Amino acid sequence: MMNLGHGKLFLCMIVVVAFALPSAAASVSDARTADAEGKDWTLLMYWDADNNLEFCTEFALATWAAALSSNEDVNLIAYVDILSVNGTWVYEVSDGGYEAVEVWEELNSSDPATLGRFLNYGLQNYPAEKTLLVIQDHGYSWRGVCLDETDGGGIMLIDGMAKAIRDARETNGGIGVDILAMDACSVASIEIAYEIRGTVDWFVASQMVVPYDGLPYKMIVEALVADPAMSPREIAYDMVDMYTEYYSSKELYEHIYPYNQDLIALSAFDMAFVGELGNAFIEMTELLEPLVAENADSVKAARGDAVVPNWANIGGWEYVPDAYTLFEGMRGIDPALDDAITAFEDAFHAALINEGNSEVFGDVPNGLNIHFPPSLALYDSKSWQWAMQFVYHDIGLDLVDESRWYQCLMEYYFSQDGLQNRPNLSAERSTG
Repeated sequence: MMNLGHGKLFLCMIVVVAFALPSAAASVSDARTADAEGKDWTLLMYWDADNNLEFCTEFALATWAAALSSNEDVNLIAYVDILSVNGTWVYEVSDGGYEAVEVWEELNSSDPATLGRFLNYGLQNYPAEKTLLVIQDHGYSWRGVCLDETDGGGIMLIDGMAKAIRDARETNGGIGVDILAMDACSVASIEIAYEIRGTVDWFVASQMVVPYDGLPYKMIVEALVADPAMSPREIAYDMVDMYTEYYSSKELYEHIYPYNQDLIALSAFDMAFVGELGNAFIEMTELLEPLVAENADSVKAARGDAVVPNWANIGGWEYVPDAYTLFEGMRGIDPALDDAITAFEDAFHAALINEGNSEVFGDVPNGLNIHFPPSLALYDSKSWQWAMQFVYHDIGLDLVDESRWYQCLMEYYFSQDGLQNRPNLSAERSTG
């Protein structure tokens, strides 16, 4: 997976930067603050590559530099952490290139405090009318993002990520992130969307695996340079169409690997409506819970229809069917539940502003996944020791705590043959 040729070139470049620029960083920041005032956009790239994604970094930096033909109206600032060299760097992209304007110590990029430090730095030194934050790295759906192998191999939990973004807005007098775009696998989940309500105005992410190129950065940056007056809603909407176009061909655009990558999905949400979406979900699961055991076959069939028939949905191990398709498939179990499903779908449509996916997936992906492993053993992550440290019903996600979805899952698992009379599991079921 690693591209050693790219890695060696990047390593040489970054070591030179690390030794050449530390003493100049403070004065550069002071001058930059005045220059940045009045710009339309600041793009803040939180690039955690302190793992096996390091080889993607040079491709991203080169893409950003080539696309930002003018920074008269657009700032592009990137925090970069790589595996092969200790330290972290903040790059400013301008004039067709990029330079390190800050050289920081080795930081744990899975720590929300590191994200907060970068956000405060970017918001204070690169003020603009509108701010787009990209968080890039491995994604683990509801568990979190940003694996940092140098500093313990942990990841950033979603509640901590959201708090760091909200705290940065408060620290900077109410000026914060307008759009959160996550360049990470499987993080367009209903659990994450609800967790970040009240954090940003717009949310863009994929419910499936994201190819190595990540978001269509060339198209995004060029669009903002060409029309910096674009609103956050407009660029959030357009990012979905750009993403589907970018991965529709291995020839029209430059890719890290020129294989057919048209196995993708991306969605964008108006976060002002996600609170109501969560409320509808909570009411729906309250009605569903007592119906699950007697209708387990119908629930199983709905789940089967909601799983995208491709590895891109589970990343080889994750189990996250499409939420909309899942509950639509449960119609007919009970009239009151049908009404609740309709209310959920109406709230979903109100929040969703755009969704795109590969034609091969048909109508299954609708924009958000949901945690629904096929068995209790996989719910407990028995197949992967590392994942056992993340407990779905005890990780602090608001939607899990406020809804009865976990209890619905337990009703489903314990309705299966062989689980009803196992006393060692009865305590786990009773935790709901």
